[in-house]
Amino acid sequence: MLMKKLFSNELWSRYVEKVEEDFHLKTYPHFDPYFDFSRFKDKVKSIISDPSLTAIKTHGFIPFVKTIQKTPRYRWQEGEEEKAGYYALETKSRPISFASHFDTYIYGFYSFAINQLYQEYIHSNGFQEVILAYRDDLNGKCNIQFAKEAFDEIKLMINSGIECSAVALDIKGYFDNIDHAILKKMWCKVIDVDDLPLDQYAIFRSLTKYSYVNLSTFLKHFNINLLKIEKDQRKKYKERKNPPKSYKSLFDIIPDDTCGNSFNEKMEYLRKRKLVTINSRMNAEKKRVLSNKGIPQGSAMSALLSNIYLLDFDRQIFEKGQKEDFVYRRYCDDILIICHSGEVNKIKAYIVNLISNDYKLVIQDKKTEVIDFKSSKNGMIRSYKRNHNEELKTFDPLPNDDKNFKNLQYLGFEFNGQDIFIRPGSLSRYFRKMKARVVKTVSMAYSPNSKSDRIFKQQMYSRYSHFGRRNFLTYAKNASKKYYTNSKGERKEGMDSSAIRKQIAAHMRILQQEIQKTSNQRATQKGVSKVKS
Repeated sequence: MLMKKLFSNELWSRYVEKVEEDFHLKTYPHFDPYFDFSRFKDKVKSIISDPSLTAIKTHGFIPFVKTIQKTPRYRWQEGEEEKAGYYALETKSRPISFASHFDTYIYGFYSFAINQLYQEYIHSNGFQEVILAYRDDLNGKCNIQFAKEAFDEIKLMINSGIECSAVALDIKGYFDNIDHAILKKMWCKVIDVDDLPLDQYAIFRSLTKYSYVNLSTFLKHFNINLLKIEKDQRKKYKERKNPPKSYKSLFDIIPDDTCGNSFNEKMEYLRKRKLVTINSRMNAEKKRVLSNKGIPQGSAMSALLSNIYLLDFDRQIFEKGQKEDFVYRRYCDDILIICHSGEVNKIKAYIVNLISNDYKLVIQDKKTEVIDFKSSKNGMIRSYKRNHNEELKTFDPLPNDDKNFKNLQYLGFEFNGQDIFIRPGSLSRYFRKMKARVVKTVSMAYSPNSKSDRIFKQQMYSRYSHFGRRNFLTYAKNASKKYYTNSKGERKEGMDSSAIRKQIAAHMRILQQEIQKTSNQRATQKGVSKVKS
């Protein structure tokens, strides 16, 4: 291995500036205490700046803490032939693994430094426009601009008299199926070396041969209820808006007499009880061995590595698109192709085969959507779904009947050939959260512990109305405008969408009606007069 070193004081200074620009103490549950980077950043620096690289090579990375993040969302469900399709609520589960509070900043520095080299590479090779996620060189662009650019490409083809199609593909279990050998090869290509330097190899190994503790299993083993602990703490400090937590580490709330007093003793206890899981798989002899696939999703390095892994793929598909006149975009595990309608199945098959054979990843046809943009019977350009032929593995055009209308969904927006909308699932989630907040706020106002006879609406307005500075409504409102000013004071292009403006026009009335209705219900239940709004 080479001894090339990544650290420099100039790079470290830029990383510190980035972290401290919007620093807040991370308090998610883990096995090490919360780490105040602003005060103790020299501890991180001492490890990553060691000239001999010994400190990072010998650093003991703490097992990740793994949780399942569940997101309810409305998705379009295809109906049977005699029935129309419909939207239904389903839950998306995503495993998220948190690095320890201290390790997070080690990963953060390496991510920051290597990302600079990654961005230099894609710019120097001319395919920087195709990768949309996890970059800091996008000049303040966000999903509003990315989605608009895609829809504009479709409009351009339509206006040129071309029947075009959009193909949306999804990589199955992306982070869990990243091949370690390919990842290492692409990593070396980005930093222009034949083999990883010793410090970067230590990072690579910690993210491929990683171990983790499932949070729910840990809590169940020790019969710990974190919600109750935090609720009791809020009661204890009811005078304070943000009371301190009663623990700074998960090890603070497990018994010393059972597990030992020290960090090492408690960690060893977890290993003996088999609460620590290593990234492994079953081999042909049905023996568990270290896995050659998968990285934890959620570390400060994971997003960057998801870009690095498909480095050659992105370049190859981009260059093919330049030659064959189609547009390619990738946002992490979501791929979008905009092409001539007659080329859909050929391009789709090429991508599926390439990513399967060369990158050991799978794209599921059942999650692939193909949307055709063509003239309706009244001469208006509209979007139509295609039928998936399971036997031939093709997507076949359907008649331009109303029953086959299907909007293209992309990065939280929808496009039907004429208008741009906010995705219905995003609106549904917003209104669900808004109603839950109203119920909580009104309940607090009617609580025996309430010190006022008023419903405090400021926080609700801040989170769920256009009065907030950075929330879903302000994001949607910005998207609806022709131009808007973002949080950094930069002027950005919006979608100029009257359809989005109509979608969110009634939000304030709905919020106020929900407050009124919930207050009336609570007053009736309590048998008291309504509190003031």
